Amino acid sequence: MKRYFVLFLQVGLVALVAAAFLACQSTPEEIPEDLSKAQMFQRAQEEVDRQNYEDALRYYREFIRRNPDDRGSIMEAEYEIAYIAYKQEEYDVAQERFETMLAQYEADEAGTLPEWPRVLAVKLIDRIEEKRAEELEPLIRTNLTDDETDPE
Repeated sequence: MKRYFVLFLQVGLVALVAAAFLACQSTPEEIPEDLSKAQMFQRAQEEVDRQNYEDALRYYREFIRRNPDDRGSIMEAEYEIAYIAYKQEEYDVAQERFETMLAQYEADEAGTLPEWPRVLAVKLIDRIEEKRAEELEPLIRTNLTDDETDPE
């Protein structure tokens, strides 16, 4: 009987800690309709600085939704979304998003898009490819060593 009581207390304590943890997590606030473009970007960047990437993505996506005709600012938001994927080491997602951006630059005959997202996207694609090469290097070296010692 005593064993069941101790088990009951342990389960109750775990449930209490879990409930307290969940209560401490804040739900994202609604994004006010009256925020300026600069304020939305500032809040998104503050969330990135706190590593609250989901909230930062909400701000950037909402910015894009609210400003469908501002191609330059949308490109900046698209860069930031891709950069968040890069920071989270989601390299496939990041590279795909960066390449999609670069395709838009190629189609921008009027030259109306800001240059900095293109420049940084190219640099980060290079870094992603370097990281992939670094990850493959030990595997290649191991295979070469195995081939050299394989007495066929």
